[in-house]
Amino acid sequence: MQGSVSTAEAGTSPAADAGTGDRAPRGALDGAPGPARLAWARLVRAVLWPLAAGSLLHLAVRSSTGSASDLAILWRSGASLVDGGPLYDAGLEFIYPPLAGWLVAPLGLLPFRSAVVVVVLAGLAAVVAATVLVLRLVGIPPTSPVLPGVLLVLAHSRPLVGLLDQGNVDTFLLLAEAGVIALLVARRDIAARVLLGAVCAVKPTLAPALVALVVLGRGRALVAAVTSGVVLTVVGLLTVPDRGVFVSDVLPLLAGGNRPELAPFNRSLHGAAVQLGLPPALDLVLRIAAFGLACWVAWRRRSGPQAPLEVVPLLMLGTMLASSFSWANYGIYLLPLLVTAVRADSLVRSWPAWAGVYLFATTDAWHVDGLTGLPDTLLRLLPLAGWLLLLGACAGTAHRSTAAAPLRWSRLRRRRATPS
Repeated sequence: MQGSVSTAEAGTSPAADAGTGDRAPRGALDGAPGPARLAWARLVRAVLWPLAAGSLLHLAVRSSTGSASDLAILWRSGASLVDGGPLYDAGLEFIYPPLAGWLVAPLGLLPFRSAVVVVVLAGLAAVVAATVLVLRLVGIPPTSPVLPGVLLVLAHSRPLVGLLDQGNVDTFLLLAEAGVIALLVARRDIAARVLLGAVCAVKPTLAPALVALVVLGRGRALVAAVTSGVVLTVVGLLTVPDRGVFVSDVLPLLAGGNRPELAPFNRSLHGAAVQLGLPPALDLVLRIAAFGLACWVAWRRRSGPQAPLEVVPLLMLGTMLASSFSWANYGIYLLPLLVTAVRADSLVRSWPAWAGVYLFATTDAWHVDGLTGLPDTLLRLLPLAGWLLLLGACAGTAHRSTAAAPLRWSRLRRRRATPS
């Protein structure tokens, strides 16, 4: 009897040993992928990589031969600055901080079509690098078939197609956002604040990440980031000939929602309020509510080693909704939040979240020629509806997870208090 008990405890009974040859390999039992899973991964990679590479190449060629309207503005201002002329044009088409003028000045030395090719290819490389980086932060290696799948979706998404077609520099800011998040995850606050301050001095689109530092409890990093950003902005102001234009004309223009002719392209809540004729008071309440909700969700998700992956894009989303002007292409900044879907506790593991993604990530195929009035306006505001739906889905998930925590804790206490 004693021998049989010890045999059972050791797990070496004759019945168990009899089927040893039929067991799965030890690697499979230890969590390593089995032969069938590896075969499927190879098959998926073989299918997705040609599709992703072909789509990105097609996008690069199409964008390199397009109008590049945004880059044309940067190129003209950079060329003017190189020649000793003013940075800001009479129509205030160039609305970046002065430091950005020196960064785009080398483009003015190139022929315009060459500058377009350089910016499109470099921007596409930046997006690929940002995708690889954020996927690694959630445990997805570059050899995974997830990478070509994400790149394939991006190559056909409205934000990336629009940014590359216009020659916009927000593709580089996506890489900067991914870099700031990676540095915050690694607790390298000094490097994160330097990078964030420098980026905000060039284009303050990533300014919501400064609020994220407060939510994440990185107060010293916030002070340093603001300081470095202010210093670099002052350097830019002191080195351009028309420094006063930025303060006297550009800043009020941005605060008022950009130029009036761009109002139909404004996808923020303020833009929707103007296009729909809503009262200014209601506009203000909606903007405060949207940003407050984003801050609440970010605050709920502030703990954990990978919290920056959610907190930073959540505050970017809140700012996109609440600001005076937001392009539909700003949805590219939500990529770090969306890749967290591979985690079991992600905020975006629900169908409403991805219904929202569909609304803001699809191209202008929703537009109907000849449609006017309210129906046309509502169709154009679908990216805004997608942002709102995504934020609502994240808020619902955050509420359910935090509401369930006390219930689980009370059950655990009752189990411990119950005598065995």
